[in-house]
Amino acid sequence: MGMKSYSSRLTASINGKGVLDIDTVKGCALGTSAHQNGGCYGLCYANKIATRYGYRFNESVSREVTKGDRVHIENTVKRYNGSWFRIGTMGDPCHNWELTLEVCEWLRKIKTPVIVTKHWNPLSDLHLQRLARYGAVVNTSISALDTLPERIYRLNQFKRIKKANIKSVLRVVSAKFGQTSWGQRLSSIQDRLLKNEPIIDNPLRIAASDKRVESGDILIENRKIKGLDGDISVAKHNAYVGPCNICPDQCGVDFKKIRIGGYKMAKKVQTDISPGEYGYKAAHQIDMFTDTIEFEYVKSVIGSGYEEAVAKLAIEDKVAYRAARKNMQIHSAIILKINAEFSGFFTFQVNHKAKEFCLLQSAMDLDKKDKNIYSQMVGKIIEQNTFGYPMIMTVSTKHDLECPKVFKAIGFETYLILSGFEYMVYGKLEDVRMKRLAHATMTNAWTTTRSDWLKMKKEWNAKIEAAGEKYNIPNPKFASRDGCWQGSNGYSNVVLTERIIENGKVKTNKGKSFNGNASVLDPVACEVILRFFMPTEGRRVYNPFGGGVQFGFVSGSYGYDYIASEIRQNQCDANNAICQDLDGAKWIKSDSSIYEPDGMFDLCFSCPPYYKVEKYVDYENVIPEGELNSIPTYNEFRDTLFAGYKIAIDKLNGNRFFVIMTGDSRDKNGAYYGCEAEHELFFKEQGLHIHNKIVYLECEFTRLAHAKRTLDYRKFPKREQKIIVAYKGDMSTIKDNFPPIGRL
Repeated sequence: MGMKSYSSRLTASINGKGVLDIDTVKGCALGTSAHQNGGCYGLCYANKIATRYGYRFNESVSREVTKGDRVHIENTVKRYNGSWFRIGTMGDPCHNWELTLEVCEWLRKIKTPVIVTKHWNPLSDLHLQRLARYGAVVNTSISALDTLPERIYRLNQFKRIKKANIKSVLRVVSAKFGQTSWGQRLSSIQDRLLKNEPIIDNPLRIAASDKRVESGDILIENRKIKGLDGDISVAKHNAYVGPCNICPDQCGVDFKKIRIGGYKMAKKVQTDISPGEYGYKAAHQIDMFTDTIEFEYVKSVIGSGYEEAVAKLAIEDKVAYRAARKNMQIHSAIILKINAEFSGFFTFQVNHKAKEFCLLQSAMDLDKKDKNIYSQMVGKIIEQNTFGYPMIMTVSTKHDLECPKVFKAIGFETYLILSGFEYMVYGKLEDVRMKRLAHATMTNAWTTTRSDWLKMKKEWNAKIEAAGEKYNIPNPKFASRDGCWQGSNGYSNVVLTERIIENGKVKTNKGKSFNGNASVLDPVACEVILRFFMPTEGRRVYNPFGGGVQFGFVSGSYGYDYIASEIRQNQCDANNAICQDLDGAKWIKSDSSIYEPDGMFDLCFSCPPYYKVEKYVDYENVIPEGELNSIPTYNEFRDTLFAGYKIAIDKLNGNRFFVIMTGDSRDKNGAYYGCEAEHELFFKEQGLHIHNKIVYLECEFTRLAHAKRTLDYRKFPKREQKIIVAYKGDMSTIKDNFPPIGRL
């Protein structure tokens, strides 16, 4: 069996050593990527535990709190005897600082948050300001076994956090080193680390079979105490080894009680590292420190003096060639210099209106390419994001440095793969949902058979199905629509023999109705319409001739108030039951042609039936009076429909959209009624602007089957619906009133 991913639900639990763990992140993608043979030092204990239980530790999973778990977590925290809780036991919280800070803010009034991290991703200055307000304690994990660049970086983070008036503790993973040349050198490094203030001495767990133990580089002893049964390397005799709940250090919550492994506090902090040091890994990893590496921020490449150098390198790089253009050099950049020579660049853009931080193009001198230096340059870019905005990046799968693997190791997540590029985000996937929808609907022809569209549709349908199952609504996507298709090619007319057992006897049931051919709204189309045509300050949606559950379910899921007028009681009851956990989604049993909803609305949407294509019934198989498809003539059908629209237009606020998803049907002679065209004329007559005419393309498979018969009559089977987007008001205000999409 393959390894499994951690759950994305936040939990609170007391581990075997007596610590209350609330890990906002499980797993450590960056640590396992940097140290691929078992994580840090090849000995990551959390990695071993994860592997033992079949979890992928090389994948960082953010763990969001769900509505149902919030109270349970709070109660668990309250019941815990200690005064603090820890984030960072089975994963490094640095993979999602924003989520970590949200949890700290939420629970800080109950217990003190303690964060244990190796800072693979640095805290921004804004994050530090927030942590100071939350009274958090930050443990920076470090060891003589770290590489020199890692130690320098982590010491700087330790001091930076302390400078921000946050309780900052250096958590030294220590070991008793042997008298070998390697052991003596690391012992000297460790001594200097332990002279920082304040520190926690955290002895290393290492097996007797480890090559460093076998060679005498590291000395071990066996301990059998609660929470530990195995080999450990203890550098100082009074370093605490035992259950966390009775440990005097308490992760630095009270500085006065911290033990320091037999060392007295140094009067002066000594964090200098001698020039001759190098880490446990091969010496080539620190070659960069034999050169002078500099990073220079420029507000704009144009005017910086680096225009030609950036353009030349961008063209040589081939993937980053766009950075040679003037319209791209208006952006900010980090310039890399090695030994005072221009050696690379990384351009970026801060979009305050869209509230996003965009990493653009990057390149390094072809003769000086180095993944460590490149990663440092990326880190310098990330440091510029002091606003806490989600960071987005489009990377080529063909580039050796600016590639998905590098950015995934930093903590970016892919939200779309398209034409050899991966679209990535550092933040929450919800932050880029609008971009994902935009890529799916880039033109006015929406191809709904594309893989990403189908994936999103499957996600929405699963949520609707789950809500239906929870409240005993059978077949919720088609609720109250079973067998509604009435056309001569519909499934209601398929001759089907079904074997059933009744009173112990086998019987047959011919002509079973299916609803697979019934028309139901596509929830992704609903989401696109809602997100694109709801104004920034908008809150309310009205749907005359409300029908199925999809648009209301999507609207309610986003927290909008949704009112639908629907003439069939059974449809209203089913929809209201499915959406009862979503505040604000409601169907009202009424005749939409005369019903007047309360208040004003920010978006009107409707997907009325095609005339005489489907038959809709209420309880007891009764067709309600006024139901659209029971109206005798098309003209009466159209006039009834437009009467409901007129009321909706009056209830629509100014500078807002009215969206209709509709289609044409044929009369008994085979001619189209012209319903789509009449919709456009109607909206123009009402003073609205026809803003978009969108073609919604469905699967063509069944249409190809129809074509074998209809083409003799010169009829091309219809595989599309039309989405008519009308606008009420001044079209010049749209850009100001509706949220920006940002960079695509």
